Amino acid sequence: MRSTFVVLVILFLSVLAVAAAVPTVSYTIHIKSADLSGFDVEMRFRSATPTVRVAMAAHPEYDDRYWRYIENFTAESAGKQLNISKTQDTVWKIDGVSGIVVVRYRLHLPPQVNENRDAWKPFLTSTGGMVGDLHSLMYVVGNSSAPSQLTLDMPADWKAASGLESNRDVRIFAGSAELMLDAPVMVGKFQEWNFTAGRVPHKIVVWSPADAPTFDSAPLVDGLKKIAAEAIRTFGAPPYHRYVFLFQNGGEAALEHLTSVNIGHTFSRGMDGLFEEVAHEYFHAWNLMDVRPVERVGLQTTFARPTGVLWWNEGATIMFADYLLRRAGLPGSEPSRITHLETAMTRYFSSPGYITLSAEQMSRGDTDPGGLGDYGGSTHLQGELLSTILDLAIRDHSDGQRDVTDVMTLLSDRFDYRRGITNHDIEQAALQVCPSCDIHTFFKDHIYGAGQIDFDKYLGLLGMRSEVTRSAALGSDGKPSVDLRIGPLQNDVADGFKIRITNPQSTWGKAGLHTGDRLLSVDGTPVSSWPDLRAWLRKLKIGDVGRLEIVHNGVKKTVEVPIAGYDVPTVKISEISAPTPRQLKLRNVWMSAN
Repeated sequence: MRSTFVVLVILFLSVLAVAAAVPTVSYTIHIKSADLSGFDVEMRFRSATPTVRVAMAAHPEYDDRYWRYIENFTAESAGKQLNISKTQDTVWKIDGVSGIVVVRYRLHLPPQVNENRDAWKPFLTSTGGMVGDLHSLMYVVGNSSAPSQLTLDMPADWKAASGLESNRDVRIFAGSAELMLDAPVMVGKFQEWNFTAGRVPHKIVVWSPADAPTFDSAPLVDGLKKIAAEAIRTFGAPPYHRYVFLFQNGGEAALEHLTSVNIGHTFSRGMDGLFEEVAHEYFHAWNLMDVRPVERVGLQTTFARPTGVLWWNEGATIMFADYLLRRAGLPGSEPSRITHLETAMTRYFSSPGYITLSAEQMSRGDTDPGGLGDYGGSTHLQGELLSTILDLAIRDHSDGQRDVTDVMTLLSDRFDYRRGITNHDIEQAALQVCPSCDIHTFFKDHIYGAGQIDFDKYLGLLGMRSEVTRSAALGSDGKPSVDLRIGPLQNDVADGFKIRITNPQSTWGKAGLHTGDRLLSVDGTPVSSWPDLRAWLRKLKIGDVGRLEIVHNGVKKTVEVPIAGYDVPTVKISEISAPTPRQLKLRNVWMSAN
């Protein structure tokens, strides 16, 4: 009797396992070499309700709005064409469903505008390209965790690589719908290398145009192995079960994902700056993708709400990436941590926004720059500096036994991509790592509140001090440079081209211009885009008077701007007189990124 019961239990569990493995959403991407202007997508799923909505997710950082390129959208169920309506730009409502639904559409790839393609955007050529993720696939609204499968119907001599779980059939990948929409797929004829770090499989893929010159791949492979090994050694088990580095030779920029990263790089130009970018984007797998802002949890059909924690997700990541490079012995842009800090502090003192705006405000301004008013700045820079001084405080209070990497590790243990973080969570993690630190005051003064960082307070822990001097900004010809601290508020000019002022004390701010003003013309010439304004700015000379016609708060007016130069800071860090052995010990450990 007992053996019969055991057999029944085993059979029951086997049925559950098989059921769990069966995808509830099946995607097929059809790539035809005869027409590479786009590709066809088929999506199959079962619905228990007569009405269902499918949607394209909006990326929280780069919302490329690929819903604009969807063509020939149809849906059928039980052999009948279904009624379709759009409830918003990204959402299709399907009525009359009965059981299995088959959705079909074509993604018509937009033309490449820039000389170099953004590495994360889908494309196709005769030798390969990139498909998948939220640029190509839709999901069933309300069912983002559905087990899903992606099948690639593509030329027979092409390969495919992705951070998704792969099948024995190299054309089939699996994962939840949310992971499916996060994971791009490189297809075509490409080079690939495999390695293991922390017992986890990693893959390096480089797709190159047919006419691209060959390059020595050994430094690339060796460097990526070192970065991955150092990250896992420092922060423990990675937040992924597999990882793929997807390089587009000749592309530009980069974008992180949970189990992969897109990186554009022209390898014929060497490796300068590559490992810095790779380390930064790769570590986002820990900090931003897995440990992510609460506002960015789950798939969303509209652009994510601004978040106040990017100072940590972006800024601390820059600091950690610098750690990893130095610990791995890989080249960076600056020879020492002191010179790196001098450069960062120089940028900090270049804009009053860092002193006027809290880290929360600056973080929100990353995706809502209009919310910063007439101040500019980078949450990446502000966050890197705040993470650095927090690190120094923790090291000092713990006599070198703890540091800010312990804060990151604790957050990784407590949170993942399904449960986002707030600044309170970061504060509590820092307090647990360093109970004797005055974490509350640090967050009150710098994260929730605004004010100038007392750098010498923290540099003093290393037996060092800083000096800030100012001088006229000079051009490459050694002459004073024109103040060009004006730019576009956004790239989309559907409601008119609007300007952004990044310093109220700039030439433009003093003249009475403000962020959000709609620019109509400059010196009588109509302006409708950033390239138009930039072309005019390049012609200006100190002593000129520019006449800008704008609309401010609904009122049209002309503003005269006397064109002038401006001052820039220089920061130099030096040793104080008679540093103590404790200060020297802390400095040596910090300088070596240990």
